Amino acid sequence: MKKLIYLLLIVIAYSCNKKEANVVKETTSVIEPKNPLNKLKYDNKIDFYCKMDITKYGVSDTTHYKGKLYGFCAKMCKDEFLKNPEMYLAKK
Repeated sequence: MKKLIYLLLIVIAYSCNKKEANVVKETTSVIEPKNPLNKLKYDNKIDFYCKMDITKYGVSDTTHYKGKLYGFCAKMCKDEFLKNPEMYLAKK
């Protein structure tokens, strides 16, 4: 009986070590989305409409206004900006 218990413990210990080898290690690196818009240089760092930090969370839409390129988190934010861009730029 004792031999059977020792044999079971060895089998359990071996199987635990085997499972550990297949564990994926966690990484601390951040995976950046492959969005070409995020590589452009913008004249704003914060979305004018919703106030989201586009340098941190990325850009999904852009517009040119008076020779400057502005980035926005969404089309809706860009559309709201374009309704009255001077008002948003005055707050800048």
